[in-house]
This record gives sequence, C-alpha cells and structure tokens, in this order.
Amino acid sequence: MTFDGTGKTIDLQGVAAFASLVELLAQELGVAAGRMQGQLPNGPDSFNQLLGEIDLNSQGFSRKLSLMAKPGAPLALRFATKWGTERNSNVAGGVTADYFLSATVEQIVPQGRALARYVEDIFAVQDRMVTLGYGNKLTGINVPTSQLEAFERSEESMISTHVPKTEN
Repeated sequence: MTFDGTGKTIDLQGVAAFASLVELLAQELGVAAGRMQGQLPNGPDSFNQLLGEIDLNSQGFSRKLSLMAKPGAPLALRFATKWGTERNSNVAGGVTADYFLSATVEQIVPQGRALARYVEDIFAVQDRMVTLGYGNKLTGINVPTSQLEAFERSEESMISTHVPKTEN
C-alpha cells in the first residue's frame, strides 16, 4: 500500500491482483490482454477504479469483455457481442450483458481458469442471440447436409426435436 499524495491509500495488492486476473483471462482465452487503466483518487469524493478489456474477434463476431473493479464494490463484468455488419456500429446494435460478482478480485484470481470457461460459455450464448433476426442473411449460406447431420450427431444431447401437436 502507498499514499498517493492526497492522503488516500492505494491498494497496490488489489491493483496487482486485478492486472493478474485480466492477464490470466486473456491467456486462457487465447488472446492478448487489451487496455488496462486505473482512475486514481484526486479528491475527497473520488475512488479507485480499474478497467481491463479483452477483445475476442473471430468468425464474424466481435466480442469485448470489460472488467471493472472499485474498492468495496463487486467485480463487474460486461460482455458485448456484435455480428457481421453490426460490428461497425455502436454496441446498442448487438447483445450486452452485465454480471456483478460479489467476491473480491483477490478471491476470484485462484479460480481465474474456471472464470475463463464461464466467459466462453456466456459468449457462446451471446453469439447465438446476436444472430436472431438475421435469418435473411443466413439463407445465403450453403452448408452440406452431411455436415449438418454430423453436427447433430455430435450434439445429440443438446438438440431437442419439436413435433407440433396434431389435432384429432
């Protein structure tokens, strides 16, 4: 811990834990860590705030994970996903979800690898959601029937077949 000149104490261990968590998540997700910045106290009403960003872009999807930490506040995670031409517009055109974890960054770091798997799961759901309403763009895609059948066999437990009720 150190003093910042305004009489406030900066938790350097907390800052190091946050940077470690962002780096660990980026490594586990197979990408480089993006921007990390801190807002240090500069007055009686201010507070420390740390922001880390990780970009995961592939297969036409643009994904951004933002981590925000403040002393005494839950760790906040913002997941934003855009697809196709949506990537060039503002985030409102995609899917965004906020998560607030009640544990401190220091408590989460030992489980960082598990958190990375949850991040992948959340982005997988958002990838499916962001394409809703774009069926007309998907009709031009040509996927061989054999490839669809192979996928259905590999995901058999995840696929449910809906058969509409027929009236007698």
